[in-house]
Amino acid sequence: MKPINGEHLSFPFRVGTNGRMAVIRSLEEHVRDEIVQLVLTNQGERPFLVDFGGGVRRLVFEAADDATAAMAKAQITQAINRWVGHRVTLEYIQVEALNSTISVDIRYRLAGTDDTRVLRFRREGS
Repeated sequence: MKPINGEHLSFPFRVGTNGRMAVIRSLEEHVRDEIVQLVLTNQGERPFLVDFGGGVRRLVFEAADDATAAMAKAQITQAINRWVGHRVTLEYIQVEALNSTISVDIRYRLAGTDDTRVLRFRREGS
């Protein structure tokens, strides 16, 4: 089903106040939601799209070290370029492991615009 008047299904999917599917009204918000969904999905989690996912949630179970950060950066970069590369220009991804904390910063531009956005994912260990 094609979005009408630029409306897109919300993520996470939910019912709106009018009893219909909740929608978002801006492309910027829709693209942000797509990236969040992609990054937080583990590869193999979707039965018919086994390669879909950036795998950030698995960092909870990994050591907070430079090797984990490098592997996460490569996997996230590859996933974004493959699945949403037509919607965004990836400016940088920084994955930093410091003590027991892993931070992922993703800076991107909406394709064909100068509209730069930043997303941050962070896991603090004990």
